Amino acid sequence: MACLFLPNVPLAVLVVLSPACGRFDTPNTAETASRMSDSARLASATLAERRVSNVMIGRRVGPGNHITEPTFQFTPQDTVYVSVGTTGTDGASTLSAAWRAQTGEVLQQSTLPVGAAGENVAFQLSPPKGLKAGTYKVVLFLGSDSVDTKVFAVKK
Repeated sequence: MACLFLPNVPLAVLVVLSPACGRFDTPNTAETASRMSDSARLASATLAERRVSNVMIGRRVGPGNHITEPTFQFTPQDTVYVSVGTTGTDGASTLSAAWRAQTGEVLQQSTLPVGAAGENVAFQLSPPKGLKAGTYKVVLFLGSDSVDTKVFAVKK
């Protein structure tokens, strides 16, 4: 019912009609609780599902395997690090990194267990003879799923 200003309506009628003004239908309490519990279950499942987060590439790794000198440009003799964090607890328990040259050739591939809470996993690439100038990439996998790719350049 719409609330209108009715100047010629007796006050007693307005008092009787006023509770209807601004009234909203409220959903059934059981229905609301069910919707809230469905949302809570969905949020809980989403929080528990393991996902990759905070992927960084750089020259140096510090405490917790976090990158302390981020960059995408390296010299041939630099060690290239990629640091990978995860959230959640359910799902794949390994991270893999596949380092590829611009030709697509796999230079190195390694797999490590997912780190403890707050602890990143760090992968590194440092061929004994260094890297040739060019563009490279590292493809990251959580379990068998490709989850991120970082491209970097090596310059003389």
